[in-house]
Amino acid sequence: MRLQKYMAHSGAASRRKSEEFISEGRVKVNNKVITEPGYKVDPDKDRVYLDGRRLKIIKKHTYIALNKPMGVVSTASDEKGRKTVVDMIETDERLYPIGRLDIDTTGLILLTDDGEITNKLTHPRHEIKKTYIATVEGTPDKRALDSLRKGIKVGNEKFKGADVKILKSFENDSIIRTTISEGKNHQVKLMYEKINHPVKKLKRISIGEIELGDLEIGNYRYLNEDEIKYLKSIK
Repeated sequence: MRLQKYMAHSGAASRRKSEEFISEGRVKVNNKVITEPGYKVDPDKDRVYLDGRRLKIIKKHTYIALNKPMGVVSTASDEKGRKTVVDMIETDERLYPIGRLDIDTTGLILLTDDGEITNKLTHPRHEIKKTYIATVEGTPDKRALDSLRKGIKVGNEKFKGADVKILKSFENDSIIRTTISEGKNHQVKLMYEKINHPVKKLKRISIGEIELGDLEIGNYRYLNEDEIKYLKSIK
């Protein structure tokens, strides 16, 4: 088994992140530093360490859906001492968030110790759809919404077309359901800022076939068998 795959199956990180750790000289196999990501290991005989901590393949993984509150950061740890999504989970398992939500964005975020699933959900080629409820300033007209549907360029960044639908309009703002198939930083906010309707509030309600549903903010739940089967079916 390749070293980065072993690390992913141990819950250390995704394959891509594991490759970074290996290249940085942070990984040892049988007390020897290995910097080659494709290095072959025997899961039954070799001992693998990351930063001095031994890694072991996890037989049964954990999958959790959290309704992230505002003010919580989407990382496993934070150098500024802020509360993280991992801090909100009562478990002894070593979990990591899959992807990120901005600190002022609420809603669905998944956590797991399954590096393979993390890699699948974050790799651009899979184009996993994510749906948000955005409250924006004013109400975009048809021309502005069509530009989002066709795909919009912001600076040097080109965003693919999004599925957008106004759910409610008020005097000063509107609520728009927005589905994207990319995971670029601040994408939804940048899209609406580009059409001069800045986002005032943003909540993610689904990732692929996994939905936030009626999960209350700050609460979490374990994924059911059908949801886990869906994650594992992603090729």
